[in-house]
Amino acid sequence: MVRTYFPKTLSEALKILRDDPAAMPVAGGTDVMVAKKPAEAFIYISSVPEIKETCMKGQDLFIGAGEVYRDLLEEPDIPELLKAAMKEVASPAIRNAGTLAGNICNASPAGDTLPPLYCMDAEVLLSHMEADGSVKERRARVCEFITGIRKLDIRPGELVTAVIIPGVREIRGMKMYYEKVGARKSEAISKLSFAGLCKREEGDSAVADIRFAFGSVGITVVRRPEEEQKLKGLSGDAYREAADSVVKDLSEILKPIDDQRSTAKYRKQVSLNILSDFLGKAGEGSL
Repeated sequence: MVRTYFPKTLSEALKILRDDPAAMPVAGGTDVMVAKKPAEAFIYISSVPEIKETCMKGQDLFIGAGEVYRDLLEEPDIPELLKAAMKEVASPAIRNAGTLAGNICNASPAGDTLPPLYCMDAEVLLSHMEADGSVKERRARVCEFITGIRKLDIRPGELVTAVIIPGVREIRGMKMYYEKVGARKSEAISKLSFAGLCKREEGDSAVADIRFAFGSVGITVVRRPEEEQKLKGLSGDAYREAADSVVKDLSEILKPIDDQRSTAKYRKQVSLNILSDFLGKAGEGSL
């Protein structure tokens, strides 16, 4: 028989997870419901108030792990790039129940919100309870927390309690670009996705900061900061030459696969087309 728990506080949830490490935390459960191998036990955390709050702490935005997409779309502090991705998540019914933390913990390379989170250097806050009842926390970058398809760097007894966007005010000042390619306009798993951010120098045409990431073209989201660095501080012909070089480099880096949704050839070519469009608009200041 499957064991079930319904904690009312974060401490209660962490104690259950400490004492029953086989239990799976569930908030919206939108991915768990279709899983082929259900867990031995479930901890339903949707009623835990401590993980249902979104707030600023210094320069960082903390998004509660229990916050559903529907509510996050109304939050003024959420960057528009992330909102653009959340609007593409499944259907309104799923957005009423699904969570950003759940999209991360599902660890699918096709996760709609993952490319924006990689671009924003997002982190997760993980909490666990020690044997003496004290609660410890650690922060991990999303790009390091997700280690492969359905694989996470999560330790026994840990629970993701928040998603963190560091320096969110600076990110909100950047121009955004988001593209999801699917079999239809809504309720489709992506064939590929792309997220980009760009900021230009004050009173100058040079690119001050630029970031981009691809989904569904590797075992995890693909972002290459070393390629982004080649474009910073450049404008005009120098920028265009560097952009052409970056596209050529990415053509060697992207390693999509053939599956039931698309072919590797299609994924790669469309990804490079979208990258070229983003880099061109970023250089022209037309994002």
